[in-house]
Amino acid sequence: MALNLPQISLSVSIKNSLLTSVFLLLAILGGVSVMATMRLSALQDAVEAINRDRLPKIRALGDLNVGIAHAHLVAIRAALSTAPEPRAEAEGELRRRIVEVQAKIAGFKDMIGPDAPMKMAFDQFVNKWDLYLKQQAVMLEPEVGANRERLEHVVNVQTPPIFQAVVDAIGHGLKLADHRADSAIESATLDAQLFRIVLWSVNGVSVLIGLATLLFVIHDVSMPIFRITRSMEAIAKGELQTEIPYADHTNELGLMARALAVFRKSLVENERLNAATRTLSELSEWLQSAKSEPELYQMISTVLGGLMPECTGALYIYADSRDVLEVAAEWNGTSTTRSLHPDDCWSLRRGHVYIHGTNEVEFRCDHVHDDVDENYCCIPILAHGETVGLLHVEYNHQGEESEAEAKARFADRARLGLACAEHLSIAIANIKLREGLRDQSLRDALTGLNNRRCLIETARRQLLRASRSRTPVSIVTLDIDHFKSFNDNHGHEAGDTVLRHVGEILKASFSDDDVPCRLGGEEFVVVMPNCAIEEAALRAEELRARVEALNISYGDGMLPRVTVSVGVAAYPEAGMDLTEILRVADGALYRAKQKGRNRVELASGGMVPPLDEVANRAVAKLDAIVARAETRPVATSPLPSTPNAVRSS
Repeated sequence: MALNLPQISLSVSIKNSLLTSVFLLLAILGGVSVMATMRLSALQDAVEAINRDRLPKIRALGDLNVGIAHAHLVAIRAALSTAPEPRAEAEGELRRRIVEVQAKIAGFKDMIGPDAPMKMAFDQFVNKWDLYLKQQAVMLEPEVGANRERLEHVVNVQTPPIFQAVVDAIGHGLKLADHRADSAIESATLDAQLFRIVLWSVNGVSVLIGLATLLFVIHDVSMPIFRITRSMEAIAKGELQTEIPYADHTNELGLMARALAVFRKSLVENERLNAATRTLSELSEWLQSAKSEPELYQMISTVLGGLMPECTGALYIYADSRDVLEVAAEWNGTSTTRSLHPDDCWSLRRGHVYIHGTNEVEFRCDHVHDDVDENYCCIPILAHGETVGLLHVEYNHQGEESEAEAKARFADRARLGLACAEHLSIAIANIKLREGLRDQSLRDALTGLNNRRCLIETARRQLLRASRSRTPVSIVTLDIDHFKSFNDNHGHEAGDTVLRHVGEILKASFSDDDVPCRLGGEEFVVVMPNCAIEEAALRAEELRARVEALNISYGDGMLPRVTVSVGVAAYPEAGMDLTEILRVADGALYRAKQKGRNRVELASGGMVPPLDEVANRAVAKLDAIVARAETRPVATSPLPSTPNAVRSS
């Protein structure tokens, strides 16, 4: 638009637009007044000439034309009438109309006088009128009216051209009547057309000026102010995603829009920080309720991925060896570095947070790949004065952001990462402490097996599950034969060595579902869910054989042969709770002691398979495992050892 000047001062634009509009409208009004006076004088002269010369003939021809049209309509009505009375009435009216038309024709003939062109046109009209009357008579014939299809053809096809010829003849007469006044009429017509064009042009220019002014005020003043005001109201209501228009303009509207954008950005940041604070508070509560390290790390991945959607991150935790850190959690992508050495990260080497991309003197960490954006930070996770891990956050630069905006947003994410690190350090320290205490409370320190407390909890849980699913649970109790002699003859350290070796065999002889425990002293118990007593006896015999084959070196020599006596009982035959089943299994164990030790006894009195049958079964299972392994690549499926093969059975 010509008057749309959005890039200059808004007040100057309004003043120039209004002054220009007023000046143009005053000039247009003056010109229109002069032209209107001239046009009125010309029209008055033309009207007087027409009234004096041709107006009577024109009026007579007009009346004649109207009379013929009325007669034609009455004739059509009479032809289409099927009832006698309406048809007779229409024919009577038609005759009256014809008489009136004939009288008007006679009167107009007297008015013509010596005008030869008009007389010739009149003769042509009379001939066409006579032809029309004949066609009218055909249309009113009873035979035609009886045939509806023929009547429609006569009325709609044959008659209209003849009637139109009569009308055209009258029109030709009107033109001849106006012949002498053509010069005056043409002059007046030209003047009228010229005046009409000028007047419409002036009116159009006036309307355009008014519309331009109105559109300027609406488009560049009213609508921008309305849109900015609406954006302000929406932002005030908390709708912080509202678009702010005209921020790219350089006039007052642009200043208002940019100021509003700055205000909205501050509100967005405050709202985001408040939301992050609330989330961190909730996160701290959730992290404290985590029951295991995997669950804790899964919660960290989910929450940090939502808190920092534009960042890729990973949480590294020290391995037990304390020489390497491994990925424990990651979010918004997969970390390219799965493990790192403490010397690979500047934050771990320097002992404090390292933010890359904000300082003039800085070096990339060795664990950060070259394709990673320069904006990243490494935050040590400290718990009780000890570094337990590393929080690594990489900022993913958005294409529409400038470098300054990216650095500012990354700095904000780094501050958020520091706040998160404080909560993570407490949660990680607590979960490690809880798991350490739980491990101490459920593990036997000497053998690494589960202790009596774990036995009671596991047995209660497995027995409840077995009662619901109606599956067996076997309990195996074993006691090291003549264990007191090891302590008396070789010292308590030798006895501890025997216990450790027997514990290793127990862990290697049973699957993950089985729970081997040290009940106390030289007594051990194994809980075997979903295992019938016959299968448990077979496994117990395998265990007894492996213990008997054990050679333990101690000091400069070898310890005497170690043997165990084993008792086997099963739920529900031996009882419904752990105490009853252990009592029955201990009874079987005592029978094994009485029968010479180094044997397996079943609580039900059943026979334990002989050792050679046990060995044959183990060899058969081992052959099957080897056969399956030969069909797989050697690198991905190594051949299991014999103990593992027996245990998997």
